Amino acid sequence: MKAQKANIAFFIFGLAMLTYLVLDFGLEQILENIIQTGWWFLPILGLWLVIYIMNAMAWHYIIGIGHNSNFREILRLMISGFAINYMTPVVGLAGEPYKVMNIRNKVGIQKASSSVILYNMMHILSHFYFWLATVVLVVAFTPLTKAAYIASGFTFIVLIFLVIIFYAWHRKGIVYTLLGFVERIPFMKNRIIRLRENNESLNQIDEQIRFLYNGQRKTFYIILFIEFIARVIGSLEFYFIMKAIGHDVSILQAIYISAASSLIANLFFFIPLQLGTREGSLYMVFDSLKFTPELGVFVSLVTRIREFFWILVGLILMRITSVKNKKTGVTIYQTDSQ
Repeated sequence: MKAQKANIAFFIFGLAMLTYLVLDFGLEQILENIIQTGWWFLPILGLWLVIYIMNAMAWHYIIGIGHNSNFREILRLMISGFAINYMTPVVGLAGEPYKVMNIRNKVGIQKASSSVILYNMMHILSHFYFWLATVVLVVAFTPLTKAAYIASGFTFIVLIFLVIIFYAWHRKGIVYTLLGFVERIPFMKNRIIRLRENNESLNQIDEQIRFLYNGQRKTFYIILFIEFIARVIGSLEFYFIMKAIGHDVSILQAIYISAASSLIANLFFFIPLQLGTREGSLYMVFDSLKFTPELGVFVSLVTRIREFFWILVGLILMRITSVKNKKTGVTIYQTDSQ
């Protein structure tokens, strides 16, 4: 029953947020942007299905073949989890507990928790590599001012530093590092102290996180490669949108738009749906490419509509998950024997 109530709560919250965002955005404006984008909107939507499938493949690799989970279920939870994250304020991670709650009955609480943490670590690490590769491509193939070279060099050094930190977490574990961070949040200290008392479960989760890099190095890099390619494929969204409005851009320019705008927007990770930050970042990126900066605003509006579509799909899949749990009698807060 608790599983059903939790999923219903997630669904109601998501539906309310989506309704608010769509109405705030304006139904007329959504329709105008869809008409202006034309049939190109179909490959844009389909592109993100490919990306979600690749994300689900990466998570499936992390969970492992030996566990009682199937790819369709993982894909369904991946899409729903991202839908919740899009709408969540602060760090946009509410979709992660949702995924843990709905996969734990198949793989156990430790494996569910470690796989979700690991997936997010790999997802972020792939972003770092994507940004690094973009910096290299821009410096190698684009004439830059002295200030741009300095900024690119600084960005490259910071990203290398972050990559080193993430590799250290993969080798040594991250659970206690995360707990130390959360412990500083007001009203969380006592809860974290109680959680630390359950050292055995935390150690098992950390051990599973460490095992991927230390014991399955080949799988580690397969997952990283899948996530990296998903980032590259995501760049085609900007290529398609620009084609739709009669502007030719190269694949390299599309990759630059994707990487630069996401890097700027992620500096403001605490804002739900990156409201305002994406428009501003794309405005600056298009200005740097000598395009009319207002084009960046239009492109951001199209990406918003694409997000609304996949949020709706995620909510529908969330409801399907809730119904399936009700039929099978799944209780997500049961005591794990695994």
